[in-house]
Amino acid sequence: MALSALDRAQHMAQQILIFARLHNHHVVTVDEVEAVMSRDADTEQGKANRTTVRRIIRQRAEIERVRVIFTREERYWAIREQLHHMTADQVAALADSIADGGDDDPRGWDKELVDAIGAHRSNRPTPARLYGCTPVSIRLWKDPATVAVEETPAVDPYPALYRSLSAADMTSAVYDVTASQDGVKRHCPPQPGKRLALAVAIKHGAGARVEGTAELFTVDWRGVQKGPGDIVFTFRRRAAVPSVDVEAAREASGLSVGDLVEVSGHKVETDKGWDYVPAWYGHLRDVWVSDGQIVARVDGPEGEPGVPLLSDLRPVRWHMRTVNGGTPERIPSLDALREINNAMSWGVREMSESAGTARIDYGDVRGEVWLRPATSAEIATEQKPERERYAEGDRVIVRGTFYRHETRRTYVLDEYEGTVTQWVAGHYNVRAVEPDEDGVTYGVRPCAVRELRPVPPTVDDVANVPHDLYLSGELRHEGVPADQVRRAVKNLRFKRAPFYQDAEGAIVVENQRYVPQRPAGNPEPAPAPREWSEKDVRRARGFAARWRAETVCAEPPVRREPTDEALAECFAHTVRPLDPELYPLVRQELAGWDARIVAEDARRPENTPAVSPAPLFTALAAYEATNDTVMNPAPEDLERLARHLLSMAPGAPSPQRRALVTAHYALEAAAESLRAAAERRGKPGQLPVVNAARHQADEAIGATRQAILAVQPNAERIRPTDIPTTAETIRAATRAYLTVTGTLEELAAVGTGTPTVRVWCSSDKKTGTNCTARITAGISCELGHIPAHPPIVIKFRKLHRRLNAADNARNLLTSHRLVVDSGVPVEFVNDPSV
Repeated sequence: MALSALDRAQHMAQQILIFARLHNHHVVTVDEVEAVMSRDADTEQGKANRTTVRRIIRQRAEIERVRVIFTREERYWAIREQLHHMTADQVAALADSIADGGDDDPRGWDKELVDAIGAHRSNRPTPARLYGCTPVSIRLWKDPATVAVEETPAVDPYPALYRSLSAADMTSAVYDVTASQDGVKRHCPPQPGKRLALAVAIKHGAGARVEGTAELFTVDWRGVQKGPGDIVFTFRRRAAVPSVDVEAAREASGLSVGDLVEVSGHKVETDKGWDYVPAWYGHLRDVWVSDGQIVARVDGPEGEPGVPLLSDLRPVRWHMRTVNGGTPERIPSLDALREINNAMSWGVREMSESAGTARIDYGDVRGEVWLRPATSAEIATEQKPERERYAEGDRVIVRGTFYRHETRRTYVLDEYEGTVTQWVAGHYNVRAVEPDEDGVTYGVRPCAVRELRPVPPTVDDVANVPHDLYLSGELRHEGVPADQVRRAVKNLRFKRAPFYQDAEGAIVVENQRYVPQRPAGNPEPAPAPREWSEKDVRRARGFAARWRAETVCAEPPVRREPTDEALAECFAHTVRPLDPELYPLVRQELAGWDARIVAEDARRPENTPAVSPAPLFTALAAYEATNDTVMNPAPEDLERLARHLLSMAPGAPSPQRRALVTAHYALEAAAESLRAAAERRGKPGQLPVVNAARHQADEAIGATRQAILAVQPNAERIRPTDIPTTAETIRAATRAYLTVTGTLEELAAVGTGTPTVRVWCSSDKKTGTNCTARITAGISCELGHIPAHPPIVIKFRKLHRRLNAADNARNLLTSHRLVVDSGVPVEFVNDPSV
């Protein structure tokens, strides 16, 4: 049976697409279409119409993941994409090759190729479509035919070099190695010549070109596929010179391996002329002798190590960088001078003659920056990483700032005292101690490290005994009067200088430390019993719940003693591990846990067990509470939602129980933030407070929904098959649904009322033809109908216009076979208001 014209075109298009995927790198061109159709010219599909074949290929190109290049414009932009990914030298070489080819070069007659090269090399801006493009991997132009030239076989210089190395004395020979790549030379560690002949033989066998004599030879890896790259190594035999003590030279320079050093800028000679290498800083890794000079390996700015002379190194210099008058930060002087140079033409407002001190006003969100050389005391002071400078619970002074775009100015807020809560995403979260002292937000505020400084001790905190002064760990003065230390503290507080008082009562400022003297016969006083704060008790109770979830409530249960080692192992994978000082409080909470559970169960109604008899309906009530709360969350609604999670926890598996506990604490924290935001209403800066609290509440509700669905995936919406149909299941479902929101009267009516399935029906007010039926199982009593689940809503059009909505719903649900136990009545109630 002969194929139709469309079938022939489809078969031919499929053959061309297969050829493009297998042999043409997923690209379909006009030449490929002609080649494949010429190959299959004797077959049935080879007689297809070329225009129809191209149209089918273009239609299926996206599905087959091939690129179609049929028109001149498509070929022009494909060539532009290839030129965009080529270097300027490669494009220039291609243009010169076309110019040298003359009239015999087919590329000179290719209009799209010539136009693309001309547009690429012009000064016109690069089109946006070329950024991020992926060029095709095939050549889109025809190269000129190559003329075969008979080459004389080259003489391999390796045998002569090998004989020279074998005859030379290699026992004590040392070779200096220099690597040359892309015109840049660098020193490499020296190589002993004892086994160099064997190493050269191995390199020659790997494909490298080796030539020279035993005094000077090269190993050329250019063009070798499995080599280290396009690099040439030069081996020069070191002349017999007096030995150089590398360690003595390093010690004389005052540097040690691992120190942060600064490399001064210098010029290097390359194949293209002299090039300037800018100064950089990095860690000193190694020191050795090369060409009679002592060189070192220093970590480079882009990851690759540099090999400068040891004489070009010096210890890194430091500057102090202060942003908007905040806490100074120590940075390398190279970074400071580079910042001054970049802002020289528009941002620098003040600068010293030596360019060591400068004030830069950026006029944007970066604000004002002061740069000055660091003092010797500031250099000697240890500077920890940002995330290790403050611990949870540390008291700090917050000097917040905010930027106003209208005036392009950065404003400094009033300072206030706060408590560090945690380190998150490059900043510290700090909670204000006094809410009225915070002019921006109440509760937790993200603060950069430069906006914080430790709370300085007061004059009254200085011990009334003589002090010993330690400078950089060395004792300098003994018996400094306490009044002198108090004056120093008073002056430091006035200058707002960063200093603190450690656990021993010593005043620490930079590298100075005033330690109070202790009488020889006076032992250290016994530590006073610690008073646990409400926050400590709350944290310990939460971690005690985690311990019980992984031991007593696990599946199967695990019996372990809450020792310090066991608690540390259990809490090691938490986001913020518990402080070991709170372990006694955790054991105290665990000891009274069973008694507290018994007391809470005693306050429950007798017909409400600890574990829900119908966990699905408990989850339905919890998820419905999230829908009621998400629009306008209030603290009371979040606390009620948290109680819903506690009602689900006893019957949940161990992994999902942890998620419920986590969501429970997130809801309590969000409720506390909402209360704090309510107290700030009507005061300056209330909008950021309210927005932050609302955002925290939304995130807590989202986490709650995920935790509920992890326990009961069908809790988002009740299905018709989940409706309880017997009296026992209806009572159990109603009791589970009212675990949190039910009153004592409703819970008592669950056992005395009548299980019923109620269908509440209504019709629209316009035409009356559209009806809505809400099916709810529950308990009918004197209080009314107590539902056992959210209603199932069914919308339909009236089948009988003369009957009301209830009668139409009865006929519809009877035809759909609403299966209910014979002892459970079904009530169809028509909405009287419609």
